[in-house]
Amino acid sequence: MSSYHNLTKDPPDIENLLSLNPRTKQFASLVSTSHTKKSRKHWKRNADKECNSCTSLTNNFDDVKHTTLSERGALREANRCLKCADAPCQKSCPTQIDIKAFISSIATKNYYGAAQAIFSDNPLGLTCGMVCPTSDLCVGGCNLDASEEGPTN
Repeated sequence: MSSYHNLTKDPPDIENLLSLNPRTKQFASLVSTSHTKKSRKHWKRNADKECNSCTSLTNNFDDVKHTTLSERGALREANRCLKCADAPCQKSCPTQIDIKAFISSIATKNYYGAAQAIFSDNPLGLTCGMVCPTSDLCVGGCNLDASEEGPTN
């Protein structure tokens, strides 16, 4: 073993096996996005067919769920809230937002506090609010659902 001048004391066959392992590069290879897209275009199933039937979505917000409540309507709905102890609206929320806290903030015209209550529990609150089926979840779980005026919106 003294004839080997290796760093380890392992037999030479182990060092040969270890030398077959791939080496990591010391520097990153820089490739432009356009070059990457061109080189990967052949991966597509229908590379010869381009999709030109779709309209451009630049500055197109038609899919956004628009609110139907004015400030006055929002205050009216917030004042209707029972602020239930068990909060079935909060239990039915997939992101577990503190709904009582943000409705209470709206009722006192503290809109910044309402936004803070939502975003502290869910940083993507605005995006989730756009796609969330509220009529099935929080509004559907409201105890006022059986009342004449219906659940709190």
